Amino acid sequence: MSLTRIGTALILMSLLPLTAAGLPAQEVLTVGDATARPGETVSGYIQVEAGADAPATVIPVTLINGARPGPVLALTAAVHGYEYPPVLALYRLKNMIDPAQLSGALIIVHVANMPSFLRRTVYYNPYDWKNLNRVFPGRPDGSCSERIAWKLTTEVIDRCDALIDNHCGDGNEDLIHYLYCSVTGDAELDAKIRGMAESYGFKIIVEDVTRPGDPGQAVYCSNTAITRGKPAITIESGKLGRTDEEDVQRVLTGTKNVMKHLGMIPGEPEKVFEPVWIEKYTIITAEADGVFYPVVGRGHHVQKGELVGYLTDFLGKRIQDCRAPYDGIVLYVIATPPLAKGEPMASIGLYK
Repeated sequence: MSLTRIGTALILMSLLPLTAAGLPAQEVLTVGDATARPGETVSGYIQVEAGADAPATVIPVTLINGARPGPVLALTAAVHGYEYPPVLALYRLKNMIDPAQLSGALIIVHVANMPSFLRRTVYYNPYDWKNLNRVFPGRPDGSCSERIAWKLTTEVIDRCDALIDNHCGDGNEDLIHYLYCSVTGDAELDAKIRGMAESYGFKIIVEDVTRPGDPGQAVYCSNTAITRGKPAITIESGKLGRTDEEDVQRVLTGTKNVMKHLGMIPGEPEKVFEPVWIEKYTIITAEADGVFYPVVGRGHHVQKGELVGYLTDFLGKRIQDCRAPYDGIVLYVIATPPLAKGEPMASIGLYK
C-alpha cells in the first residue's frame, strides 16, 4: 500500500465510531424521513416547512448505507435548479452503488432547490428571489431559500464527513468543466480538500482563498461543510441548461474517483493527466440591466484587456465592455442576451 493510501486510511479510521470492543462499527443513518441500516438503500424526503413567502417544499434524498464502516459522503445536486447533469448523474448513481460492497455511506441530495427546479429559474428561488448558494447556513425562520439552506445544513452537512456540491453552467452560462478547491490555512483540512480535488479527475482546478471562515456566515453550500472542519469541493460539469451525456458521465466518474480515494469502494482514482491549477479568478459583473453580446466562448485563452463581451442598453447603445483583467482562461461566459445589473458576464481564471 502506498504512503498516500496509508495516510488516507489513518484519517478515515479517526472518523469512524467505535464499538465496545474498540473496532469500527457502521451506524444506522437517518436523514429527513429516510432511515437506512447498514447494508440498505433507502429514499425519502427532507420536509421544508411553509413560511409567509412560500408553501412547504421537499428535498428528495437517497441514503446508501454500506455494510462496512467508513466515511459518510454527502452529494448535492440542483442547489441551482437549472443545472441538470448532476441531477441526472446522482439518480443513476443511486442504482449503481451496492450497499453490500460499500464502506461508509452516501447521502445523495437529488434536488436541493425544488422551487427553482420546478420553475426552471436561473440562479434564484422564484419565491424569495434569493440565490440558495449565497444564504448558507440558512435560518429556520428565514425566507424560503434560507429555510432550505437550514435543512441542508442540519440534515445533510451536519451528518456527513465530506461533501461534493455538484454544479454546472446554469441556463445562461457557457462553461468549461472545472472544480473549486478551497484553501483555509488549516494544513490538515487543506490536505483533505486537495486530496478530494486531485482525485476527482478534472483537468482544471481553481484554488479558492475567497471563502468566508465564519460558520455562521458560510454563504456557500460546500463552504458550510468546510467551516465545520469537513473537507468539501464544488464541481462544475455542464453548460447552458443542457443534459449532454459527457457532462453526466464526468460527474459519475469523478464521484466514484473520490469514493475510491476515501476508501469507500475498491480501486484507485482514474487520473489521465496532471491538473492545471488556477490561482485566482475574477467574475466580471454587469453595471446595468441590458442585452449581452459575448465575443469569445468558454475555454478561450485571453490576454489582459481583450474583449470578452459587451453590454448594450435596450435601445442598442453600447454601455459596458467586458474585458479580461489579466492573461488567463475563460471559465465561463454568459451566452444568452438578458443580463441584470450585478449579475456575471464572465469569469476569468489566472494560471498558477
